[in-house]
Amino acid sequence: MPTRWVRVILGCALLLMLLPLSGGAQSFNATITGLVSDQSGAAVPGAALTLTAIGTGVQANGTSGPDGLFRFPNLVAGAYTLKVSAKGFRDFEQTGIAVDINQIINVNVSLSLGAAIQTIEVSANASPLNYENAVVKQAITPQVITDLPILVSGNQRSAAAFAILVPGVSTGAGNDPFDARINGGLQTGDEAVLDGISMQQGLMNQGGMISMYNDFPISPDTISEVSVLTSNYEPQYGNTTSAVITAVTKSGTNQYHGTGYELLRNTHLNARNFGAVNRSEDLENDWGFTIGGRIRIPRYSGGNRKAFFSWGLTNTGFVEAQTIP
Repeated sequence: MPTRWVRVILGCALLLMLLPLSGGAQSFNATITGLVSDQSGAAVPGAALTLTAIGTGVQANGTSGPDGLFRFPNLVAGAYTLKVSAKGFRDFEQTGIAVDINQIINVNVSLSLGAAIQTIEVSANASPLNYENAVVKQAITPQVITDLPILVSGNQRSAAAFAILVPGVSTGAGNDPFDARINGGLQTGDEAVLDGISMQQGLMNQGGMISMYNDFPISPDTISEVSVLTSNYEPQYGNTTSAVITAVTKSGTNQYHGTGYELLRNTHLNARNFGAVNRSEDLENDWGFTIGGRIRIPRYSGGNRKAFFSWGLTNTGFVEAQTIP
């Protein structure tokens, strides 16, 4: 086969690997809404808005409507910067807007009269209040996942274990995530969704915490956020009688980054219990690594388009990858 055709086939295979899964998926992305007004509270129509993802530099543009309202739907969880400009007003810029998965947040913008070369800079997060619907959602943020350890105690190390931190989740007296009941529901009554894909198992009809924690453990090092939808969620989450556990994998950024770890628990490292002659036996080992960054696509739109990837591997057998075109 000619070398040129080999390159074409390999290129097509790479592009297919980079395409995000969409068929049969449930929406897990976030939305930013708000109102652009002047200092008197009157709506400012036609204002130009630019929303920039801090990690990747990806931008979304829009304008405020006749009523001054704007909306940026289908956003990947992360941190954003919002810039607003309108004729006769000073430019406005707000940084540090953090959005979680399945979250709708409100960012209201108040413009001041002045020259366009003058900019009002605000460094603050958006209001966590949901003005759009009555969904009750609890989020385990990336900072919590990074800061809190998971003591596996002989069980598998899985990010789904963080769900037991949410109010309304009970494990009984054993403190084992496998036994989690949410909102007083059955053990198998909840649903688990990873990157918009339900983790319902067809053979044994299991799902929820049993799938995400026990059957398909997901390393916390590859997860960006875990959330639990406890009530009033959308009809798309119809395969549950109690709650929906949602997780989203990390995505790459403009900067290449990676981690490597080994979590070791060994009998020889344990202290003896008071009065005991021997140490309690404990042999546990969990290792893995992650890597993420950007991929430049040559000879495509002038070579300026990028894809982002994140990939991880652990000895639990879990392998994941995510790309954002």
